[in-house]
Formats: sequence, structure tokens, C-alpha cells
Amino acid sequence: MPPKKANKKAGPYHATDKRAAIKKDANKSALRSSKAGAKKKKAGGRKSKSVAKAALPAVLLVNMIPRSLSGESNQDSEPSIAVNPANPMQIAASAFTPDPLKGSFAPIYISNDGGKTWTLNSIVPGNNSLTGTGDITLNFSKTTNTLFAGILRGDSRTLRLNILRTKNFADANPMEILVDRTNVDQPYVQVATVAGGADKGKDRVYVGNNDLSVNGGSATIDQSLNGTGANPNFKSIRIESRTTPGQDGPPVRPSIHPDGTAYAIYHSWRSFNDQTGEGTADIVVLRDDSGGAGPKPFTDLVDPMDGKAGVRVAQNTKFNFNGVLGQQRTGGDVALVVDPTKSDIVYAAYNDDHGSLYMLHLLRSKDRGQTWSPELRTIRNALNPGLAINNAGKVAFLYQQLTGSGASQRWVTKVELSTNGTNWNALTLASVPADAPTAEFDPYLGDYARLMSVGKDFYGIFSANNTPKKANFPNGVVYQRNANWTTNTLFNVDNTKPVRVSIDPFFLKVTG
Repeated sequence: MPPKKANKKAGPYHATDKRAAIKKDANKSALRSSKAGAKKKKAGGRKSKSVAKAALPAVLLVNMIPRSLSGESNQDSEPSIAVNPANPMQIAASAFTPDPLKGSFAPIYISNDGGKTWTLNSIVPGNNSLTGTGDITLNFSKTTNTLFAGILRGDSRTLRLNILRTKNFADANPMEILVDRTNVDQPYVQVATVAGGADKGKDRVYVGNNDLSVNGGSATIDQSLNGTGANPNFKSIRIESRTTPGQDGPPVRPSIHPDGTAYAIYHSWRSFNDQTGEGTADIVVLRDDSGGAGPKPFTDLVDPMDGKAGVRVAQNTKFNFNGVLGQQRTGGDVALVVDPTKSDIVYAAYNDDHGSLYMLHLLRSKDRGQTWSPELRTIRNALNPGLAINNAGKVAFLYQQLTGSGASQRWVTKVELSTNGTNWNALTLASVPADAPTAEFDPYLGDYARLMSVGKDFYGIFSANNTPKKANFPNGVVYQRNANWTTNTLFNVDNTKPVRVSIDPFFLKVTG
């Protein structure tokens, strides 16, 4: 969903003067908090079965705001990340970060050292002064270094979708526009390179989205079978096979296996009350055994109960678009990942309302989505799930959980790791106050965080309160921006003037 003023209708977007894209150099001398080997304590939800005395993996956590932007206090929420599989030192990321020079192009974050340091490169069309872009996600080609993006332009009030690409993510030239249309929500990009056959080497690009120009089944995947070609053609695939109350939910999440098997999960609405924001939805998983290249894409997985495309993993789950959890809006999250070592295995996560609780569920299929396990994890008041599986079959599960009560509420960001889906090791990445800063707009943290793998390692990104306090980051953290870890204070570029606490993006790497 696009950003909007907190508890209000969205205000007008303001495009500013055109100018050349900029880059801000990070100061190499990052401020580091010490790594505390504090014992993790789970807050709420079902307890995970931990492996006794298992060695914990190495964790790198980096606040991504460059030192040259130490004075910024934006609500840099709803982050996304893409690691170049051909060169994992190259990483691109995004958040609701406006261009520091107030130009026409919004920035992406770029790293050329594996995520240790970050700079900005303003190459995304449609900057606005509050959030930069609207929704944005990123993904690299597996072989060509091309970076793709799906965005809602920040300079438009019409949910204007652009699908973009650049052959050099660090170059100052603006990203090339491949698709430009309106009334589309929450684009989510995945890229797969064909491994064999007549199309070997071609990049297939999948952009899950909620196309509100369609009356009824709005769940859509925009697909190109040759995304790095000279003039790639994108086809809008309508994936809803059931009757809706007028639309589906915003999230549509593809996940593609190297053998060409393509999966997707979406929030298939069964009912919705636009007065109360309450509704019900089925959680539907789709599959295409030829990567969407056939005449009827994403129809290979059929529900045995009603004979329609897409297995209903859960039915009649409850959601509320007006729900709020620790200043963060709710409404129904989904996530999905296919095991790169075996395309039969797929994990899915989703949220639903249970009374006053917002529950996060994790399940698994071992037969290509046809049947699903009992819940592997059930976590209370958690959202923004991210899923990834590395090349050894290890699963990583990222989420943000609201813990405590009243003024003591905290947003706790965790990643859990498992080699079998039964025994889990949890790493607490951040535990920060939930009541500060005050939300400037929705979403407070974002409608998603993101997690992916390259080889054996996991890479992710989330947004959180940026108070420089060692106890808030039990596995350590690196800050580029100026901070005093004794007084727990942020400082401007001059390292003298205090800067108020805000929401920042944090980069995560976990050695697999």
C-alpha cells in the first residue's frame, strides 16, 4: 500500500526541480557498538525448539544512513534489498528516503563492499519530498548485473506503477522505464535466469502487484520472459480464479526456482467492509511448472476442494485495514520462498487477526504446494515476514514483533534459522521502543521487510528506531551516521548538534 499521513488521508506529493543524480560518500570510520553476547529471550508466541549448544552464525548489522547525512531524521520505512548473485559485494537497497537535494529522482542505497558501507544514488524517477518514491522493491539479474525495480512513483497521486532497470546500479544515469501505468499497488520484483533450453540466459522478470484497474480479481503478476532484451514485453497475468468483493489484498509475492518452477502467494479477499476495514481472505499459493511461459500461466496447482487454480493454504482468515499495532498499520502480510535445492519444498507465511492479536503463521509444503504441514511457527503480534533458503537448504525467517504493554512496548526484530523446519535458533537483531518516534505517515515500519540468500549467506533489511544504544542491538551494530553511544544521542554532520530519533533502514547479513 502506498504511504499516507499517519491517521489521516495522504497529503499532496510535491515534485521538485530536476538535477543530476547524486552520490553521497560514506565515512569509512563507522561507529560500532560492542557486540553483546546477551542471552535471547522470546517474547510471546509459541516457543521455538532450539538446538542445544548450537554455534550461532556471524551477524553483521549496519545502520545504512551515510555519515554525510547524519542530520537527517526522515521516517525511512518500508525497505527492500537486492544482492547481486554474480558479485555479492554489490548490494542495492531502498526505503522511503527522499532525495537529499530535493531533485526529481529518488535515491537507492548502494554498497560495493558487501553491505559494510552505504551511499545514495538518486536514479529512481518520481521523487517527492516526504518519502522519495512510493512502494519500491528491487532485484538483480542472476548473471548480467542488471538491477530491476518496481515502484509507485512518488510524484503521482494515481498509484503510478513503473517497472525499471539499470545495467549499472552505481551509475548516475536514471533507471530506464519499461512499464508505466496507473492504479496499481505494491509492486514486488523477482528475477530468474533461464538455465537451459532455447531461452538459456534470458532473464525472466516477475512483478507481483494489486492491479486496481481490474474489477474483481486484482491480484496480478506482470511478467517478461526476456527482461534484459532490447525492448522487453511485459504481460499482465490475472491470477485470481475465485470471486472477490471487488479486489484482492495488496501483497502478491512470487518466488522462482532455478529449474524454472514459479510459485506465488497472494491475499485472496472473500469479503470486505469499507466502513470498518474488516474483511476475510484466503491465503492462496499458485505454481507454474514452466516459469509462466505456457498459454495458461500459474494454473498448474489446483485446489482439490473447488477445482480452481491455486491451493488455499488457509481459508477465511480475518484482517482489518484499520488495525494498528504499535503505530504500524496491519492488513494481512504474506511471504513465500521455494527451496533452491529442491523445487518440491516451499515455505509460506501469513498474518491474520485473532481477536486483539495479530498472529503470524509459518507452514511448509513438501509436494509442490499441494498439501501443507501443521504450523511450524505461530508468533503473536508479529508482522513483516521475510523468508529465505540458502544453497544448503537452511531456512531463515525474519519478522518484527510487538512485545510488552503500554509505555514499555517494543518492536523486536528477529531472524530464526532452521535446517529442518522443526528446530529453530532465534537471533534478536533489534529491540527498540515502539512509541518513539511518533509516526509521520503510514506505514510506520513498512508494509514489508525483506530477506534473501546468495550461496550460503542470508541478507536482509528492516526499518526500526535508530536510538544509538548498545542494549537495543544484542548482536552488535555498525553506525555510519554520527552517534554517541554513551549518551545515546545522534548528532548532525558537525558531530555537535543533536538530531532527533527517527526510523532508519538496517542492513543484515547472517553467515549461513
